[in-house]
Amino acid sequence: MNNNNCILVLTALPVERDAVIKHLTDAKVERHPDTGTDYHRGFASSTSGKIPVIVGRTDQTNINAAVETERALEYYKPSHAFYVGVAGGLKDVKVGDIVVGNDVLGYERGKAEDESFKPRPQFGASSYDLERAANAYSISADWKAISSSLVDVEFAPEITVLSGTIASGEKVDASYKSALHKHIKLNASHALAIEMEGLGFLTVCRSRPAVKSLLVRGISDLVNDKGAMDDKGSQPYASQNVAAFLFGFISTLDLSNVRIETSKTNQTLEIVCKLYPRGVEDRKIWERAGGDLSFLTLSTQGKGQWFDAIKLLEQGGGGSDIDLNSLIQAMQEDFPKNTDLIGAL
Repeated sequence: MNNNNCILVLTALPVERDAVIKHLTDAKVERHPDTGTDYHRGFASSTSGKIPVIVGRTDQTNINAAVETERALEYYKPSHAFYVGVAGGLKDVKVGDIVVGNDVLGYERGKAEDESFKPRPQFGASSYDLERAANAYSISADWKAISSSLVDVEFAPEITVLSGTIASGEKVDASYKSALHKHIKLNASHALAIEMEGLGFLTVCRSRPAVKSLLVRGISDLVNDKGAMDDKGSQPYASQNVAAFLFGFISTLDLSNVRIETSKTNQTLEIVCKLYPRGVEDRKIWERAGGDLSFLTLSTQGKGQWFDAIKLLEQGGGGSDIDLNSLIQAMQEDFPKNTDLIGAL
């Protein structure tokens, strides 16, 4: 099935899905013809008019999220994919706040030795332009008006939207004293929130760079108070907030021509950020493409490195032997069957 400019929204929990569906008009249930997986299809408003929205539920864990994301992307072939729902707050956030996932860090993979554990983190990244647009929307007058109507004094006097790293694993972090929490603070101290599905979602989206993808979370607890907050109804509250943010953001998007080719520079930036989320040194891709690392600033994170690097390429810099074509050709060596790369040349 090819819906061209439809939007896919995935959640893990029924409470999150129900909060999303409330924003749809003419919502109806439909099922995948092979697996029987249930989806809700409805419509939302954008600057280009009504847009079809498909809502699916993956259940918890990154494995389930990856399986269901792959199935939905392959069947519906959307132009945009969002994963929304609740998360635990780790730093700089309060219950009710929203975190736009610039990137996601999988903190569990590593090597266990006799007396130590050596982390081998995994990474995923949201689409650069979508994440930037979501941050611009977060300071708009429209969002300020919407967020003021969502404030609940039992949880917080205001709703703040932040952008940053989200930690993702297979476990629920419910205590500051737990070994898990200490591991996260040691190895992912910059993460704003923790959840269980974002890595699976963005890992699958990574193989489809042309699909714009974004991870957005609503904070439902601050780890140590999880039980008390759940009893107060913080999950429905956080789900309501993140769904309102998502559809307010969608309403600002122009989706009338999403399948028209963008410039080769922007197309390459979109692809490379997903395939090499660690940055220009990931798989030594920059050097293999003929580039010189000494021309680049390596102090920023993956997407920031790529933004600066592609701008430098556009100006004819980055090394005497590198250009957009050589970069794309080097990527094709790693991902020979990626259709987006084939179309980029």
